[in-house]
Amino acid sequence: MKKFAALAGLLLVASFAAAQTATVLTGPFDEALAKAKKENKLVLIDFYSSG
Repeated sequence: MKKFAALAGLLLVASFAAAQTATVLTGPFDEALAKAKKENKLVLIDFYSSG
């Protein structure tokens, strides 16, 4: 029974992970923010540096 519960939990987590897809937007931040607000989603801003 514990194995079944663990497998069911794993499949549930996997299904949530598969349902989320990232959309990369390029362009003005204001447009991305407006689109996110319209779709009721969050905005992730990724910064990186090479030096």
